[in-house]
Amino acid sequence: MNEILPLAYGYIRLDLAGRDSTSCEQRLLTFAREHGYQLAAVFKEQAPQAATLPQAFIDLVHECRRAEAHMVITLCGHLAGMSMPRLHLLSVLAARGDAHVCELPK
Repeated sequence: MNEILPLAYGYIRLDLAGRDSTSCEQRLLTFAREHGYQLAAVFKEQAPQAATLPQAFIDLVHECRRAEAHMVITLCGHLAGMSMPRLHLLSVLAARGDAHVCELPK
């Protein structure tokens, strides 16, 4: 019988991934599998916008809450350099999405 694994979601910024976005997604998938998670989806942000919260990040928070998923996997630096500080993004995700982030090294 197949074990039901807890869900995890990925988050990448395409401006940082460049042409290597498939490789970035594969790294997230591999990490999720190795740590006992099912990677449900990867949310992709085009580039930091002038908005307070980036749209793909907002969608990620909503999906974590809806699915009761408590793990977000991203690459180091993909939550930095936006109009909102990284620590604030992490606190929004924790408070509104009940999830925490695991950042993989570059």
